[in-house]
Amino acid sequence: MVRFRPFRAWRPVADKVHLVASRSYVTYSEEKLQEKLIGNPFCFLHVIHPDHGSTEGLTRNERFANVRRKWNEFLDDGWYIREERPCVYLYEQSRTGSTSRGIIGAVSVGDYRNGRIKVHEHTLQQREELFKVYLEATGINAEPVLLTAPKESGLEDALSGLWSTPPTYDFSTTDRVRHRVWAVHDERTIADLSTCFARTEALYIADGHHRMASSARLVTDENGHADSPKGWCLAFVVPEEQLHIHNFDRAVTLLNGMDTNEFRKALEKVGPLVELQEAPTSPPPHGVVNICTRQGWYAMTLPAPGPNSTAADRLDASVLSVRVLDPVLGVHDLRTDPNIRFIPGTSGVAELERMVKDGEVAVSFNLRPVSFAELKEVADTGGCMPPKSTYIEPKLRSGLTVYSLEDV
Repeated sequence: MVRFRPFRAWRPVADKVHLVASRSYVTYSEEKLQEKLIGNPFCFLHVIHPDHGSTEGLTRNERFANVRRKWNEFLDDGWYIREERPCVYLYEQSRTGSTSRGIIGAVSVGDYRNGRIKVHEHTLQQREELFKVYLEATGINAEPVLLTAPKESGLEDALSGLWSTPPTYDFSTTDRVRHRVWAVHDERTIADLSTCFARTEALYIADGHHRMASSARLVTDENGHADSPKGWCLAFVVPEEQLHIHNFDRAVTLLNGMDTNEFRKALEKVGPLVELQEAPTSPPPHGVVNICTRQGWYAMTLPAPGPNSTAADRLDASVLSVRVLDPVLGVHDLRTDPNIRFIPGTSGVAELERMVKDGEVAVSFNLRPVSFAELKEVADTGGCMPPKSTYIEPKLRSGLTVYSLEDV
């Protein structure tokens, strides 16, 4: 069983919610971040970046103390209200051609430790520690971990009758996404949803491995008990049917000393190579990668993984790395090599082609999106996906529902 419980969120006042809730700060360039901070005094980015990037001479603890100070200023200015009683929060994001729905609440750190909240990525202890200290210093968790409930959990059906009621928030943002939020405090509804989670064998982390791990480290280091606020982690759980997994494509700046002709001949030794008359209009099938070179597009059939390969080894991204990126192009470490770039599949193949034509990169690779079944198999078998294997939506807003780590 998986434990899921309501909480008393801090949430923006209704007339400022569209101004307060922000995209994750990592999605902004430094220039755009400064524009946002200067142009919108209500944006939650002011809490995350209270010094406007001027942190020279400040220790880590001083920076995090300033986050807490700015958060308290937001509360003093009346830009947030505290829920009077515990709620779960239905959340919907929609844009043309795409909708995602799920539920925000608290999940048990104990379930993560016990393997009922499953992972498909390794985490770095240094980042875990950094986020742990951040949570400890600020006393709040404002960015939910994105979790997925498998179809057999029945969460989609359990939520189906709740979307027709009037929402607490209904607003749109400048990226043309409509957001609707329902604060649900009805005890019977919450009990029914808790029962649904109790029947669920496992949830799967879609995004936020380090945030989940840092919450676990926090409660461990402080010897916290399971029912304390620190024993739970803010999460947005979406049914499998509502999760959108896109590909993460690869681009390489240099051809490891080869010209394009030599590179094409090297590819032919790896697998069958077919020239395409134009840019592909759909993702390649499993076991095939589309390749854009300065001589045009090709489709290459990847070698089949060995009979004893793991679920992670069978991913097209893994095979591409092992058979092409490493031996042919000399990209040995996807995490550190300066010649590799990762392009979200939402950018489309036109962006891959543009990068090659403009000379930004020498070659780009268009991969098929990983399926949830593949992600689940990797997690169930304790595997680890290659870096940047999935670009997942929905992308969550910071500061929309804030979880207090210090009181219930």
